[in-house]
Amino acid sequence: MFDISEENLARVKALLDESPAIDFHTHLGLWETRGIEIHDPMGRYPGDEAILRHVRAMLDAGCRSASLNICSDLPIIRLGAPDNVWRDFEEGEAWREYQRLIRQLHELLEIIPAAIARRPDDLAAIHERGDLALMLSVEGAHMIEDDPGRLEQLYADGIGKFQPLHYARSRLGDIQTNAPEFGGLSDLGKEAVRRAAALGMVIDSAHATLAATADMAEAAGGPMVLSHTLMRHDSKISPPGITRNPRWIDADHARLIAETGGVVGCWVNTAPIGVSSAQELVEAVLALIDVVGIDHVCWSTDLLQVGLGDWFPDFSAFPGICAMFLDAGLGESELKQFLSDNVLRVHAEALQRSTAGHVMPPLS
Repeated sequence: MFDISEENLARVKALLDESPAIDFHTHLGLWETRGIEIHDPMGRYPGDEAILRHVRAMLDAGCRSASLNICSDLPIIRLGAPDNVWRDFEEGEAWREYQRLIRQLHELLEIIPAAIARRPDDLAAIHERGDLALMLSVEGAHMIEDDPGRLEQLYADGIGKFQPLHYARSRLGDIQTNAPEFGGLSDLGKEAVRRAAALGMVIDSAHATLAATADMAEAAGGPMVLSHTLMRHDSKISPPGITRNPRWIDADHARLIAETGGVVGCWVNTAPIGVSSAQELVEAVLALIDVVGIDHVCWSTDLLQVGLGDWFPDFSAFPGICAMFLDAGLGESELKQFLSDNVLRVHAEALQRSTAGHVMPPLS
C-alpha cells in the first residue's frame, strides 16, 4: 500500500511486538450509538461484527491499547446545524445517557476481546490475555450538568481521562466550532477540571478554544493533553491554499500543551477534516514535532469506519504508516515515544499528582 522500506517494516513489527501501541482517542466505530437513533449522518452504528473486526485488526497490527470515548451528546449532534446540534438537551438527559453508555459498554465487552484498564499497570496483564486494553475517557462532560460532584461517579466507573468539551454547547466552556460564550472556561468548567485533576484523571483539552485551553492548563496544574488534532503548517504536499478544519490548531496552541508537559494526539482522520494521504500525515506529525518536540506527540484516530480514508481503511495499514516515520528519519526510540511512551508518562503523572488520597485499584 505504501512505498516503504521492508527493513523498516520489519523493525516496526518487532517494536510493536515488544511495546504495543496506544490509540489515544477512539470511538471504535461509534460504539456509543449502539441501540439508539442518531440524527447526524456520520453517527450510525456499524454493527457488532464491524466493531469486532476493528478490534481484531487493531490487535493484529500491534495497537493493543485504546483510549475509548464516552460521548453523552451524540443523540443531539448534527454537524453543520447551528451550534452543531439539532435540538438542546432535556433536563437530566445527558446524565441518563452517560448511565446508558456505561451499561452499553459492559454489554459490548461480552462481545469483543477487550477489557477496561483502570491504570497503566493494568495494560500488560490485559495484553497477555490477547485483549484490547481500554482506557476510558469522557468526550464532552455534559453528563455532569451543574454537579461537578458527579466526577466521583465517573472515577468509580473507571474514567481516567476527562475531556470537558465536545461539539454540543457546554456549560463548562467555549468550543472551537461554536461562537465563544465564556471567554474560555466557565467557573463551573474550572471547578470540574480541578476536581478531575484531583482524582488523578488526565485532562484533555480537545475541542476547546485557545482561551479555554489556557484556563484548563491553569486549573489542571500539571501535564494536559489535546487528544486529537493536527497543527497548521506550510505543507509541500497538500494543495496550495487549502482550508483546514477548525479543529486544527496553530503552533501557539500546540506549545501551550507542551509547556504543561503534556501531549498532542496526531489525528489519523481523512480530508476535509484531516489529510488526504499517509504522506501528508507523516509531514503533519513531523511539523508538529519540530514545534513541540518528540516528548509531546502521540498517535490517535477517532471514528474509524467513518473517519478514515482509503489510505488508512483500517488498522491493517498501521505498521506501514509507522514504517514511513522510520523512513522519514525518526529513530525507533522516538517512534516508541510517539506510539505509547508519552501517553503512559502522562497517565502516570496524572495519578501521581492526585490529591484524592487514593488511586484507582488494579483490576482483580
